[in-house]
Amino acid sequence: MLSLLMSFGVLTACGPGDSAAPAPRASADAALPREVTAKELGTLNRAEDILERRCLAHAGFRLPAAPEPARTGPEPPMALVLADASWAREHGYGHRVRTPEETARLYADDPVGEYLRALKPKRRAEALRVWQGGGVDTVEVTLPSGATTGRSTRGCTSEARGELYGDFRVWFGADAVDRGVMALAMSRAQAEPAYTKALRSWSDCVAGRGLPHETPQRLRAALGESAPVTKEIEYAVAEADCAAASGLAEVADDVMGRHLSEGRERYRADVTNARRMRLAALPKAERIIRDDDTSRHNTQKRGTE
Repeated sequence: MLSLLMSFGVLTACGPGDSAAPAPRASADAALPREVTAKELGTLNRAEDILERRCLAHAGFRLPAAPEPARTGPEPPMALVLADASWAREHGYGHRVRTPEETARLYADDPVGEYLRALKPKRRAEALRVWQGGGVDTVEVTLPSGATTGRSTRGCTSEARGELYGDFRVWFGADAVDRGVMALAMSRAQAEPAYTKALRSWSDCVAGRGLPHETPQRLRAALGESAPVTKEIEYAVAEADCAAASGLAEVADDVMGRHLSEGRERYRADVTNARRMRLAALPKAERIIRDDDTSRHNTQKRGTE
């Protein structure tokens, strides 16, 4: 539901795989509980969506299920830079980039947006308040960067996460700090002299391929979120080939691993709690999805009889 909520000026909380890149090869957290896989994260996200819709239905808003993603697939193996050229040749940037055709289908198939747009303005505002809590009774968390983030403890989004993870306030704090550790590590790693030196060599390399961009992030921004497959693979392969040729891949792995280790050690309690809560929620998430699938199947069966 994220793209829909953005179109209405509302953002939901994200899981670790929504805004943070996967950890690099360095084993920065061997002593911590494991992270959920991309597939497991998808299960948690789907269960959250189901619980949100149930909550909204209880308030009289029967949102249809969101369509399946335009593209699915593995998470790109990158943090600061995509370094696996073989992966890039096969997958490009994975699900992070869509073809123009996939983008067109995504915006054409928007049942949730159509439902909300069909509501009268006052009723739509009420739906969004019920969904997101209206900024009432906000819990605030200080992130590792020093910034503060907050979220209403009311509303169906927070209620769904509280039901799935057991305690919304604890979950929100641990999850925000866990994701904040990754963000801070990326920021500090990119400021390392060794990284900036290797980055200049990487930039020269991609410029030699006709892609004059200073960083991998700017290269991906130039590609955009929608591009033909051939162009996507061209950019991804250039990023990965030049990461190896310039030495950026090795340097990035080293500095990112070091800063992640430091951050996860400093915020060990929150990182541990976030990972444990995700893992503990998986069985419940799977049951929620099974029950929802069974309910929809029975509804469809009755409709055809």
